[in-house]
Amino acid sequence: MPSTQCPVQIQNVYMYIILNLRKLVLGFMLLGAIVTISTILTNATASSTSSSAYQSPQDTRVYPVDNKSSVQLSLPYGSGSDKKSLEYSHCGTKFSESSSFTKRDLELILLHGAKFKKEDWSSSGVLADFCLKGKHHISVVAIDLSVTADGLGFQDAYEALVRGKVISGHPVVVISPSASGRAIVSMGRIAAGSGNYSILKSIIKVWIPVASPAVLSVRDDAALASFSLAGIPVFAINGDQDNMGKKVTKKLESTTHAKGGELNGGHAVYLDSPKLFVDIVMRFLSGNEDNSRY
Repeated sequence: MPSTQCPVQIQNVYMYIILNLRKLVLGFMLLGAIVTISTILTNATASSTSSSAYQSPQDTRVYPVDNKSSVQLSLPYGSGSDKKSLEYSHCGTKFSESSSFTKRDLELILLHGAKFKKEDWSSSGVLADFCLKGKHHISVVAIDLSVTADGLGFQDAYEALVRGKVISGHPVVVISPSASGRAIVSMGRIAAGSGNYSILKSIIKVWIPVASPAVLSVRDDAALASFSLAGIPVFAINGDQDNMGKKVTKKLESTTHAKGGELNGGHAVYLDSPKLFVDIVMRFLSGNEDNSRY
């Protein structure tokens, strides 16, 4: 009499194999899903990193920032025992070493407020980002000029940078956040007092004040009107959370025919929205002045 036990055993083996194959297939499917998700996240992170002008190591190599240089001042508005050492950070092309300087080329001087230093322009990424956007047609210098400096102090700093072959001697774009605006307002006051705007125009190409309170302390608007009379464009920037900065922008719009720009942030809006700050400044300098709000 034939046994039925063998077919049953074979059937059990088949079932065992099928169940384990299903588990194996499901395992491979799960592993594939994990690999796919990991790849997507890795690519997203890489894309985010590569889109940042501030953090990319490659960008740093292409546009290195020199943070350890100084020139000698004649007036005591710098550092050192005699306060005559002007420390600066630089990136971009040094046009003083180039035989050609075209209308397309730009030189920027970045000042700073009372609570900040030149290093803040570097650590925020603003300095390098300006150079990335300007490529070979821009030179950017962040200087540690004292906020107590007046117009003569700024002129002295400008001339020291020219002597040191940091800048070419052409008029520069000046960005003056907060208390540093005192020096630039003072230059306007000197020009208004003498009626001679040639020195002002020979040093400053564009003035970009960022919530500079010195603007509000001016009693005679002639000091501010000097920039308009000298043909110097003014682009006033403030944070949307800075009421004093808004007043500065409004006053400059009425006295210097300034264009106004507002970004998300407070008094130091260039540090709150650094990337947008660089964007609107470069757009203004390139002739696209539609910057009313970002």
